[in-house]
Amino acid sequence: MNAVTPTPPPPAPPPATLLWWDPTAGANDIALSKDGRYVAVVGFVPSPSPHQELRFYGRSSGTPLWTYSQYGFIIFGSVAISADGDCVAIGTTYQGGDVRFWRNAKSRNPSIPSDTDPTWTSVNLGGPIYKRCLDISDDGNYVVACGTGQFVFYWADAKSEAKSGSGVSWSWRSPDLGTAHAVDLSSDGDYVATGGDWYVAYWKDARTPKGGPQAFDWKSTKPTDSILDVAISDDGNYVAAAGRGFPSPVYYWADAKFLSDDPTTTWESAAGVDFSSIDMSSDGDEVIAGAIGPNPEDQGVYFWSGARGRVDTQPWSWRYTTLGPVHDVAINDAGDYMAAANDEAVPSVYFFDSAGDPLWVYQPLDDEASGLVMSWDGGTLAVGTGEVDSAYLFNTGYPMKPVGGVAVPTDRLALLSPWIGIAFAALAVGVFATRRRRKA
Repeated sequence: MNAVTPTPPPPAPPPATLLWWDPTAGANDIALSKDGRYVAVVGFVPSPSPHQELRFYGRSSGTPLWTYSQYGFIIFGSVAISADGDCVAIGTTYQGGDVRFWRNAKSRNPSIPSDTDPTWTSVNLGGPIYKRCLDISDDGNYVVACGTGQFVFYWADAKSEAKSGSGVSWSWRSPDLGTAHAVDLSSDGDYVATGGDWYVAYWKDARTPKGGPQAFDWKSTKPTDSILDVAISDDGNYVAAAGRGFPSPVYYWADAKFLSDDPTTTWESAAGVDFSSIDMSSDGDEVIAGAIGPNPEDQGVYFWSGARGRVDTQPWSWRYTTLGPVHDVAINDAGDYMAAANDEAVPSVYFFDSAGDPLWVYQPLDDEASGLVMSWDGGTLAVGTGEVDSAYLFNTGYPMKPVGGVAVPTDRLALLSPWIGIAFAALAVGVFATRRRRKA
């Protein structure tokens, strides 16, 4: 029986370009290095025999640089990658659930089968670790996971091979509150925020190994619904959360390092809307959230600027309504570019600037998005779809940079750079010759 050739995807609308598309990679989750040069995907691969796979790509090709596979009743549910792409972690459902970590990911040799094995694998953590329940510090040396019931697990010195087995630095179990659904880590790994049923919890000085249970620095029970996603600023001082249920606002805590006990929120917004996802700029001043309902008119993208200075009950800066629920959002470090992905009859990716104007819309994806992540500058966007579908990597065409007074997309600027250099060299020679003539 001949295999069915996948239908090629449509081209991206200018100035965006579709760098590559891998139709053989099911994407339970997708991760992108901050510099946009490396992509990691976990998911189901149906052939030649069904299995779960981690795929590690470079920016230039949809053919993985290396893969790691496992067969049997297991799901690779989540993936995280360091800022430079050299460390990767995944969360699984193996024998309940574990974390697996790769150091030197950029230099693994696929021709040596054992070279793509994890640097270390944790013990059985007691439950599955799905999307939003895994994160890694920028330098790759700190890893956090949640979602295994009421637990949070933290690994310091993650690059060490000694982390295999029971090398958890500290853990936390909430005996009286519900399951943890999401976790986020500051860029240096020293601050942790997690969200679950009816709470958001926060830790500082997380990098210092405690051993055994680690008490949170504060836990806010102000959220009275199920928190599905959390975001923490790079410095750990601002936390945002998105929930669904009762009554489902977006929640925000400023000066998070200095809070204690059971603090109330600094501000809230959009009560009565069910949210799926949230992200914030690196300094915590811009927040974006994706809404899934409960009504069709509530679905879409919500954005708040100047988040650090807001208090009490706040309206959004802008909202963009989509046809169908938004499953994921992403924002760049500066907060001036952002993206969202929805499902419905025409699954789409929307790319915005901070004014709320769609700079471009890509459609259709081959299935609803399962993951969406953006590089630090907004120039690269990775999208995963479905459990048995595909992964996309886009050059967004932004930020555009002026060349001779004309805005040129970043990839085109790279192409023009040699000619710009030649032009400047010619100009310098002309100026030098003119000066010589004047001296003569």
